[in-house]
Amino acid sequence: MTELPDNILHLPQYQVLGCKSTDDEMHFQVDVPDPIACEECGVQGEFVRFGKRDVPYRDLPIHGKRVTLWVVRRRYTCRACKTTFRPQLPEMVDGFRMTLRLHEYVEKESFNHPYTFVAAQTGLDEKTVRDIFNARAEFLGRWHRFETPRILGIDELYLNKRYRCILTNIEERTLLDLLATRRQDVVTNYLMKLKDRQKVEIVSMDMWNPYRAVGNWREETMTYFETDMPVTNAYTESINRLAKDKNREGRGYSFEVMRARMLYTTKHKKKAPTAKVSPFYKKTIGYGLPDFAEELNYGVDLSTI
Repeated sequence: MTELPDNILHLPQYQVLGCKSTDDEMHFQVDVPDPIACEECGVQGEFVRFGKRDVPYRDLPIHGKRVTLWVVRRRYTCRACKTTFRPQLPEMVDGFRMTLRLHEYVEKESFNHPYTFVAAQTGLDEKTVRDIFNARAEFLGRWHRFETPRILGIDELYLNKRYRCILTNIEERTLLDLLATRRQDVVTNYLMKLKDRQKVEIVSMDMWNPYRAVGNWREETMTYFETDMPVTNAYTESINRLAKDKNREGRGYSFEVMRARMLYTTKHKKKAPTAKVSPFYKKTIGYGLPDFAEELNYGVDLSTI
């Protein structure tokens, strides 16, 4: 083994004991200091080492080579509480046997590249990459919120051999969401759950019958000419085309992956409230303003898709 400086990995809490390298891989044996206290009872200085083994953890590639850290994992027996424990490792994600920085890297790259590419680049199993992507997409989905538009665009999108529904904010030229199906009951249920849905004044859609559920479109057609600001679905159609292009680039990604890539990795159009609100007020102040004004999210900016 070759002796190397501890900072070669930029993991200051680990001591590098040695390194072995092949054409495609780099292996580092690393050690961590003894814990300060028992992780069960918190008593200091009352535990002894009780066996050890090298456990592999993946790390970010170095010079184009996949990296494995062989961490010397020790067990300890506490004389105070009579328990045996293995200390938590700093900067590691135990559930995936990798460093925290690699986990964050895979979270980002799995939205931009196929799972197989990220797996080959990092030395991870493709299923591991998929699991990390799914967990991140689920987390982002729980926080995906947008301002209900005044002018809503609805269109169908043929993606992965099925018709989907695409929703846009025509006035702000943004993408709001993609639905797995264009079925009337699914779209209706989604729209009924929109926050502040009464804000929607105009809806622009094509003449696919189930979107409206009646056969006569004369009133809607004439409304285009009667309003002060005629509205078309041109921007929705533009995003429709961009979504198809992205699907081709992704070589047949699943709908869930395509939706996550479009909604969570593309820049959103945000605006600060026009009225200034003091963050020091504890209660709602005059004019119906909240204590602290957050940016308004209008969805994915069309210009950045």
